Amino acid sequence: MKNSAGIPGSQGIPVLYFAARSINMNRNQMAKADFITSLFLIFLSLFIMIYVLLRFPRFPEWGGLYSNPGFTPFLLGLTLLLMSLYLLIRSLKNQGQHIRTTMEAVNRFFRLQKVVRFLICLGLFVFYYALLGRIPFIIDTALYLFLSFLIFGRGRWFVALMIAVAGSLAIYLAFSRVFLVPLP
Repeated sequence: MKNSAGIPGSQGIPVLYFAARSINMNRNQMAKADFITSLFLIFLSLFIMIYVLLRFPRFPEWGGLYSNPGFTPFLLGLTLLLMSLYLLIRSLKNQGQHIRTTMEAVNRFFRLQKVVRFLICLGLFVFYYALLGRIPFIIDTALYLFLSFLIFGRGRWFVALMIAVAGSLAIYLAFSRVFLVPLP
């Protein structure tokens, strides 16, 4: 029997485990990665929950807690917190908290192609979000797509520009005309 990743005999074992094994991580390295990831996710989930409690509007006239707009995001943050705590406990059982690193290892990590590509994606997203609402949605999205195609694609700039403009227009028309969802 195969799981969703097509790996025989691996029912119930997360696919990420096999992804980590494919990059030659042993059990000790996996525990350290789980420890760091769990700390990041715990802080993220706490931020989400606190943000929802402090910044989302409350409407008592809507019928109480369950009908307020912040209820679902708070539940998602709580669920993420619980799963992150489980990951933290599992990593602590496997001695994941014993982390030693050098500046050379950190420099080597940030020079990995996967990490550089992730940081570029993150930078493009922050740039896109910073412009969202300041310039029209179609231009902002087309610019984001165009820069993404130029940086990560192998095609010509003119083709990338045409696809970015067409994609941006398609997204705008689908949401504003078909789904009747206003975009910024």
